[in-house]
Amino acid sequence: METGRRTAETSMIDSKRLMAWLTVTAVSTTLVAAPERIPHSTRASSGEPFRSFRMLDAKLTLLTNQQDGLKAAFDPVQAGSRSIAARRTRASRSMNTTAAEIGRIAGGLERLYQERHQPFGVQMFRILRIRAEDVQRGVNAVAKAQTRSAVDLAAKRLDERIVSLVVQFQAASGGYGAARCSPGAWTCCEPKRSKDLLQSERVACMWGCVPTSQTCTGFLGPRIPRP
Repeated sequence: METGRRTAETSMIDSKRLMAWLTVTAVSTTLVAAPERIPHSTRASSGEPFRSFRMLDAKLTLLTNQQDGLKAAFDPVQAGSRSIAARRTRASRSMNTTAAEIGRIAGGLERLYQERHQPFGVQMFRILRIRAEDVQRGVNAVAKAQTRSAVDLAAKRLDERIVSLVVQFQAASGGYGAARCSPGAWTCCEPKRSKDLLQSERVACMWGCVPTSQTCTGFLGPRIPRP
């Protein structure tokens, strides 16, 4: 039983390290979440998906921190005199809320690219939304587990789902801040070839610059304003 607990905790630590790596490699240095509502105005959507990427980055960091709290809720030493069941309920509720917010942001981008008639963007953010929903199911499974072995198994699966979610976010956002486009050019995330996909990536793309919106074969980001 002790070995199982150490395995689950080690897996959670691996997720923490991956999240730290993501935060370090993200080009955006501002991790303060933007307003939660996904705006639909033309002016607001012109900054997408970069605005939402900053929100998602902050939410994923929060989710990983909450995961540590959920792990601590099962430790009698850290739990102290408080009820483990109450701590588990509170920690799982917080994680569930954050995962739902991630899914909502991804769903907003999915709808945006449906409106823009850019199917690759729809596919990318649909996968991200589904993975956020998978995390919610994983959190619920941990919360409902009744035995130590069931908790360890559910925690391991939850960890895998969080890692999968983080990897897919990186597949959509990786390098977006590094694109240095000329005024008037468009930012564009061009699809990666299947053989270039990393493990756990369903689809992925690389951000770059295109002279016109019609030349983007993936999905568009903001256009660089002219002086």
